[in-house]
Amino acid sequence: MAQLNLPLHIIAQPKVSHRERYLCEIDRTRNQAQRFIRAETNPYHLDYPTVEIPNHWDSQSLYIRVTLVTVPSEQVPVTCIHPYPIDTSELNVIKDAVRNTLYFPISEEELTNGRKSFRITRRKLTLPDLRNYGQLRLLKEDEKDFPRTDNPHDVRRIIDIYQLGKSQLLFSMAQLVQDDLLPIIYDVTSVLSHIMTAIIATHIKNPESFVRCVPKKGRWSGGDNILMVIPKLDKRKTCQVYFEGSSSNEKSQINIEFVDMKTIAFTTPPCPIQAFGNQNIEIPIVVSQSGEEIARVNFLYQSCDRCSNCDIDAMLESFDSSDSDELSSTLDMSLDEADFSQS
Repeated sequence: MAQLNLPLHIIAQPKVSHRERYLCEIDRTRNQAQRFIRAETNPYHLDYPTVEIPNHWDSQSLYIRVTLVTVPSEQVPVTCIHPYPIDTSELNVIKDAVRNTLYFPISEEELTNGRKSFRITRRKLTLPDLRNYGQLRLLKEDEKDFPRTDNPHDVRRIIDIYQLGKSQLLFSMAQLVQDDLLPIIYDVTSVLSHIMTAIIATHIKNPESFVRCVPKKGRWSGGDNILMVIPKLDKRKTCQVYFEGSSSNEKSQINIEFVDMKTIAFTTPPCPIQAFGNQNIEIPIVVSQSGEEIARVNFLYQSCDRCSNCDIDAMLESFDSSDSDELSSTLDMSLDEADFSQS
C-alpha cells in the first residue's frame, strides 16, 4: 500500500501566463464566456489542466481537491491561500470559499480512464474587494498569516509583497466520509502545478478615446447582452444610451446598469430600421452624460439567424491576443479609479 503515499501526477499543466479577468468579464449571469484556465501544449492534446489518477484508487466518494495558492518568496516564505477566487460551472462540485478550494468528484469513467481534467475560472479582485478580503490565510494551518505591511489597507503593497500576479494550483486526492461536509484530504498525494504568471498590462497612451464594446453585432430582433468600457464615464452623473435610427431624430433610449465605475451593461433593442431580405445594417450606439456625447460605436444588426453568442466567444478570443493588454489596461485603470473614489 506504499503506492497510496505517492503524489498525483499532472499530465497537462496550466498555461504559465494568463490575463487576469474581473467579474464583469466572466459573469455567468450575463451569459459571459467563462474563460477557463487553459492547459499548456501537451502530448495528450488536452485543453484543460489534467491529473493522472493512479489505478489503485477504486473506492467511491473520491474527489480531487483543487486550491489556488500563492508562491513563496523571500519576503513571504510561506504558502497562503490565494485571494483571487476560483470557480467552476461543473455539477456536483463541493466548494469551500473560505479556503478557495474546489472538490471535484471522480466518476467511474474517469477512474477507468485514469485521468481527470478541470475547467476552472480564476477571478481577479478589485482593489476594494481585496481590501475587504483581509489578511491572507495560511495553507497548512487553519489560521491567518501575520501582517506583513505597516498599513493592512495598502492593498497595492499587499499585491507586491505576496506577488499576487503569481499563483499555483494545488491538487490532492480527497474522500467524502459519512456525513462530513467536506472531503478528507490526503496531503501525501498533493502536487503543485507550474507557476502561473499574470500578463502585465501596458497602459494605453490615450485612454480617453479607448472605448470597448462586446459584442459589436447581434440579432435583428434584439435581446443581446452588451458590455461597454468607457474611460470618460462618470458614475455620479445620469447616463443615457440610445441607438440612432436613420435620422438623428430617431433615437431609442434603453435602460442600463453600471457594472463598475467605467463599465455599463445593457440589452439591445430590436433594430430601429425595417429589414428587407437577408440584410445587415450598422446602427450607432451613443452614450451621453450631461448633454455631452462620451462614446459612440457602431453595432451591426444581422437579419440572419446567426447565434450572437458565438460572436462573443470569437471577439473575446481576439482580446486574448492583440487587444488583451489594452482591454485589461482599461479595466485595471477604471477599477483602480473606482478605488480612489472610495479612499
